Amino acid sequence: MRLASAMRAVLGTAATLAVLTALRAPETALVVGGFTAMTTSLAVSDLHPRNQLITLGLGVPLFLASLAAGAALTPYPTAAKLVFLVVIYLAVQARRFGPRGLGLGIFGFMAFLLSQLTQARADRLPEFGVSVLVAFGAVTAVWYCVGPVTASRALRRLRHAFDVRLYDVLRDTAAMVAAGQDVDTRSRSLQDRLDRLHASVLLIEDFLDEHAVDEDTEALLPHLSRVEVAAQRLAVLAVRAVRSPAARSDLAGRTARQRLARRIRALRHQLTVGTTCATERCAEGYEGSPANRPTGSALVLDCFPAVDELAEALRVLGPRGRPAGLGTPPRRPASPTFGVLLRRDRATESLKRGATRQAFQVTAASALAIAGGHLLSPHLWYWAVAAAWVVFIKNESTGEVLLQSLRRLAGTVLGVVFGYGLAALVGGDGPVLLVLLLLLLCMFGMFYTPSHAYWAVTFFITGTLSMLLAVMDTFSTQVLLLRVQETALGVSCGTLAAVLVLPTTVRHASDEELVGFLRVLDRVLRAVASGSTDTETPTSWVRAAHDLDQALESFRKASLPLTHPFAPQRRRRHRARHLLELLETGAYHARSLAATAERLPAGVPECTARLTAAADRAHETVTHLIRVTGHRPESASPTARPTVVRALALLSEEQRVSRNRRSPEHRLLLHIDRLDVALTALVRALDPLASDPDRTTVVPSESVDIPSPHRPVQAAAVSCAVLADRCERAQAG
Repeated sequence: MRLASAMRAVLGTAATLAVLTALRAPETALVVGGFTAMTTSLAVSDLHPRNQLITLGLGVPLFLASLAAGAALTPYPTAAKLVFLVVIYLAVQARRFGPRGLGLGIFGFMAFLLSQLTQARADRLPEFGVSVLVAFGAVTAVWYCVGPVTASRALRRLRHAFDVRLYDVLRDTAAMVAAGQDVDTRSRSLQDRLDRLHASVLLIEDFLDEHAVDEDTEALLPHLSRVEVAAQRLAVLAVRAVRSPAARSDLAGRTARQRLARRIRALRHQLTVGTTCATERCAEGYEGSPANRPTGSALVLDCFPAVDELAEALRVLGPRGRPAGLGTPPRRPASPTFGVLLRRDRATESLKRGATRQAFQVTAASALAIAGGHLLSPHLWYWAVAAAWVVFIKNESTGEVLLQSLRRLAGTVLGVVFGYGLAALVGGDGPVLLVLLLLLLCMFGMFYTPSHAYWAVTFFITGTLSMLLAVMDTFSTQVLLLRVQETALGVSCGTLAAVLVLPTTVRHASDEELVGFLRVLDRVLRAVASGSTDTETPTSWVRAAHDLDQALESFRKASLPLTHPFAPQRRRRHRARHLLELLETGAYHARSLAATAERLPAGVPECTARLTAAADRAHETVTHLIRVTGHRPESASPTARPTVVRALALLSEEQRVSRNRRSPEHRLLLHIDRLDVALTALVRALDPLASDPDRTTVVPSESVDIPSPHRPVQAAAVSCAVLADRCERAQAG
């Protein structure tokens, strides 16, 4: 999808320049057209084609109005700068309306910036207006005429990305099983593959939430979730099996591992062609009978049912289409679920609260950047303003702004060296066609680079600027050095404003997202504790689990300044990573809980009662966590630094349960109890010195069978253990 976005941006810009060249437009008009085409590709981030067209339609008059205002105020520099600050404030306030508001804000800001860059005047507005209209028309024509992306085609691309990433997960899992040992690089690679698979599921969910869908596509998400959970469970069991010395000590174990690896590889064939389990069974002669059943380590044998579960989930899902076995119901708009509406309302409230605060921050940073940038260069001060503006996009806390500032500055410094090399390659009298080709290549790199590698995006932006200066015949070493100085000034102003103007610390932002995660988890547990087992519950549980995944991603982003490898405080970095791993473990069990719910038989009183009891215990822990999160001490805890492992390794260390109890009811109870264990560990991580006498870490199969009269005895035992632990700490101190 990044490749398609980059190609559309390059083709749209190339088409704009070609049309303007055919119209014999001057160089300044070419710059306006190319800049507008690039801004259009940058500002439109909607997934659905219809929403993209709406954003484009709203962006045209807004861009023209902002460009006209800037051109009219060019003869009055002081007034232009003051109005620019107003435009910046309004553009940031527009972010409260979500991705479309962010895109329209980019249109308004970039248009006014373009008027200052080109020193546009009112008498040239008709010429510039034609360039802007040509740019929008060329971009729209490229997007919707040259390989148009319809809703079904976009969904097929997302499904293809899911299939490719699932293929990678199966390949790495089979390689690890065949090797029989868990080399660190293998487990890290498998964890990264699982994260990428999960990201593709989240993208599909975002796409389905963005527009009305029919029943076929609405039923796609639960099936994808079941496949993802089955693949992750297989990976967890595989890591657990290869980490056991018994898995590779004898011939039977090695034979079982090789057989398991071949069956996992056979699943990749099922993934591409949609065959049933018969393919791998014919290749292996495995029919599930005692004579053909493999022998070896119990941990290795646990992986075979997981392979069968994944194969069945793939068979139901079907190859890159609608779920197999479904009819063709009439198309109808699918109403959003309660979980989706709740998540949207929560996101809207968060955007409204953050937009006003950030508008003041960005306006203050821009005012400082204008004043300082004008002292550095009276003609290129807007570079500092652009740097101060960019570091606040999609960032909330002071730590995020600082991290983005460092990325921006590093990418600019490297990009200056790169741009100077390109300019030296072209030479002073180089052909214009070569310069344009290099400019388009830099633009391609800017759009193709993933957003989390922002330093690389800035690197290509600076290379694009170098080629643009070469086209305008204003390239020089002094200009590139001034670019670095203006960028350093802009990011410094942004960081200063983030610290002084209504600051939001990383701790506050991450705690807020953590509370949001816990509230969504609490809603999932309340749904489980209600005991309803009707046909609508699994779908709502799947939606709630995906809301939980979205909340986890928000927490991951908010805590990134703490978990980044360059974070200076190692103790806080380790604790933040440990907290994130516990949340990932809890999200995995919640996801598995939702996927297992669809196979739970309705009307089983015993299962419902035990399920409700386990969910109530976990609900109490979540309530305690929400209360604790907002009242944690600011200072670091004196306890020892936790050992940081990846979530996959943490899940593989969970205790194995007996294989003779594999019913959906037991699986559901198992995931709730392990979620309860993860929450208990989360309590200890958030408040290591606090005790909770009603909670204990027990084996899941034991926890669901404890009769209620024994609960006081269990609580007293835990209290004694906590008291003894505190006495030992006091003596050690």
